[in-house]
Amino acid sequence: MKISKNVKILVRIFISASLIGYLIYSQDIGAIVTQFRSFNLLYLGLALIIRVIATYLASTRWRIILETSKIKVKTWDLFVLYLKGYFYNNFLPTQMGGDVYRAVVLGGKIKDQSLSLFSVFLDRFGGLLVLLVFSLFGISSMFGFKGIAIGIAIFVIGLFLYFPVLNFFSAKIKFLVKFKEASELFVRNKKKAFLVIFYSFIVQILSFAITYVLFLGVNINLPLWSVIAYMPLTSLSLLIPSMNGIGTQETVYAFLFKGAGVTEPLSITASIMTHLVRVVMSLVGGFFILTGVEFNKKD
Repeated sequence: MKISKNVKILVRIFISASLIGYLIYSQDIGAIVTQFRSFNLLYLGLALIIRVIATYLASTRWRIILETSKIKVKTWDLFVLYLKGYFYNNFLPTQMGGDVYRAVVLGGKIKDQSLSLFSVFLDRFGGLLVLLVFSLFGISSMFGFKGIAIGIAIFVIGLFLYFPVLNFFSAKIKFLVKFKEASELFVRNKKKAFLVIFYSFIVQILSFAITYVLFLGVNINLPLWSVIAYMPLTSLSLLIPSMNGIGTQETVYAFLFKGAGVTEPLSITASIMTHLVRVVMSLVGGFFILTGVEFNKKD
């Protein structure tokens, strides 16, 4: 039975609202406001620069994916599409998601909607694959050397079992067919696949760097072990159904970084600033939409 779009939206709103209510009830709001007001804006600017670089590199990754299908598009044009997608994600999430927007617009330009949609999926797939690897080793590192050894063992076993397991379940679960196709494309185009994974690693590291820099803005220098252990989990928390991670991200930050000795008001402040970075990037995308900035496919 399919769940209607309105029900999904209501679930997301409920989860975000419930967690925000919990945080308001359980946290010292005055302390959060104080930390927010004293935030060093220099680090907000640095975080924005890192986000711009990460987005441009993600656009480069997307261009490489398109090249596997002989489609030539300028990286700058894909960068603009990424920014426009941010706007739809953050300001019109109930109407059209950013990924859908990117796929529809690109599909219209290259005259192939299915290829466009698959390229966006593959772009996400590469990023998710790297995030899962980071998360595996992040969780493992919380248990010391033995945990890391177990993480490596799980990773190696996973590599050997990936295709047999995926082939088996994709025959039974239609949703997994796309993952199978994406994986097979990586195998057929090893050089391109390496570049996609490489850029995904860099983009993910830059994403972690943004969080690290924003914690510097509240005068917290996170220890390296917490960056390795916690930041992949904070990224995964964005997959929890919510309104753009509002509420869920703050809750996860407050819970996880307490283990690194960071007070909950400081963690929540850093999380709010992370949302602010997204909002600023989205507004730039909105500007491109309003000014009608378009792109042309290369011949």
